[in-house]
Amino acid sequence: MPTSKFPRPIFKPREIKLADTHHWYVEVEWDDGTIEEIGQFQSIAEAWDWIARHSRTWLEERGG
Repeated sequence: MPTSKFPRPIFKPREIKLADTHHWYVEVEWDDGTIEEIGQFQSIAEAWDWIARHSRTWLEERGG
């Protein structure tokens, strides 16, 4: 089975709750444990939609 030089990260929606507001973002976890946060979304559905529609392009733009 061929392996990629750059393994795909794991994309997960995450919620941030503050005293007066909350929002969602996409957490990207790389194979070395590095975490990146992407975007600010109004709902978990919007975060999942970004993952489904844009994560591949985002990864390709980063050279992955």
